[in-house]
Amino acid sequence: MKYLPWAVAGVLAAALIWALFAGLGGGAVGVVDLLRVVDESPRAQELNEKLAARYQELLTRFDLEEEPTEDDVGRAQREREAYAEYLAYRQELELQLEKEVNAAVKEVAESRKISVVFDSDVIRYGGTDLTDEVISKLK
Repeated sequence: MKYLPWAVAGVLAAALIWALFAGLGGGAVGVVDLLRVVDESPRAQELNEKLAARYQELLTRFDLEEEPTEDDVGRAQREREAYAEYLAYRQELELQLEKEVNAAVKEVAESRKISVVFDSDVIRYGGTDLTDEVISKLK
């Protein structure tokens, strides 16, 4: 009777190890090239165009379209304000794209029964490349 708890613990440990490896899809690892996703996905291009349009709008609104002159004493302050707005908008768009990319990666990985996905610049060898599928999801 004194060995029964150890035997139960051993069976439970073996079951836990089996469950972990079964849950990982036999060790399947996915990789995504995030640089390609940003360069090639229509959604990233759309957000980049929105950022460029906001940049032009800020130049106009803060009267920064002309070359600076010595007479324009308030230009430096307007440039700082415009740049602060530009950075805030850029960060907002980057966070939006990050959420959409994460959702697309999750959807592709789940459909392929892959439970672990790394950025391709971290992986030296192996892994299932999910980049093309993620790009196609970001439309």
